[in-house]
Amino acid sequence: MHLRHHWFFREGGPDMPVTITLDDDLASRLKREAEARQVSVQQWAVQVLNGPRGILDQSEAWRELNIRRFDLIHRRHHGGLSETEAAELDELQSIADQWLKPMDRRRLEHLASYEELANA
Repeated sequence: MHLRHHWFFREGGPDMPVTITLDDDLASRLKREAEARQVSVQQWAVQVLNGPRGILDQSEAWRELNIRRFDLIHRRHHGGLSETEAAELDELQSIADQWLKPMDRRRLEHLASYEELANA
């Protein structure tokens, strides 16, 4: 899959057209993730390449994705999901894991002292 993308320089410079080639699996994943966020593949690629600031900018996008994730979870348990929706939920679950991992790590570190006390 070839993606043609325009980069936008924040300093006000000109657009720079860039073409990248991805294997089918990576291209499909990029497309699914973009669809889950309801943005174009090109917009999602820019967000990914911008790093953590660009991905889930930040809390508001996460909130919207999480609402969608909860909706899909509810629908999965009350009538089922289409294959497309199931794939979307898998992607959203993966995003949730990544988003929550730093919070989980901090909570586990906080609980470690209590675990030490309990084992003493």
